[in-house]
Amino acid sequence: MSYLRNNKIWEEEENLKWDLIEISKVDDKIIRELIYKLELDNPYLSDSFFIALESLLKLRKKVEFELDLYINETDQIHYSKVDLFNFLLEFIKNDTIEDILVPQLYHPDFVIRAKTIFKLDQAGDVKYLKYILPLTNDPDDSVRWAVVKFLEKHDMIKNPLVYKELKSLIERESNQVIKKKIKEIFKTM
Repeated sequence: MSYLRNNKIWEEEENLKWDLIEISKVDDKIIRELIYKLELDNPYLSDSFFIALESLLKLRKKVEFELDLYINETDQIHYSKVDLFNFLLEFIKNDTIEDILVPQLYHPDFVIRAKTIFKLDQAGDVKYLKYILPLTNDPDDSVRWAVVKFLEKHDMIKNPLVYKELKSLIERESNQVIKKKIKEIFKTM
């Protein structure tokens, strides 16, 4: 048995609530629905996106066939998610993680996502850029703020993908503090 989301709830002795599902009851239809939640049809990351990714990581070998099939049959994966799908498939096939903080960058808890970006920022670890950049679409302000600060601190505005993403973020950003910060970054160029 594995603890996953969206199923029967039971209580442990400490009154903690957990969602429980038997891995054996996860079928191809459920796996396809999880994969679908990772697609780019919705360019903005959502809570269901993060939960789907976490679930796929936990299901591991059980999703390998469906994930391989999806990747081979689709041309709809957005450039920012190709790396994420490759990461997921590499983890499932080899049971290893090269970039160990990726699951934390896409964790369902926004606090963990933001803290992970700040840790990478402090460490100066820019190899995670391909995983951090899509988080400009994160539903949480603190995560988007962490991304903007990371990109600013490491002077990544000159990267064409970063430049394009931040220009796009100015138009759609609802948080005025973040919007102002992005404009300041462009003024210093």
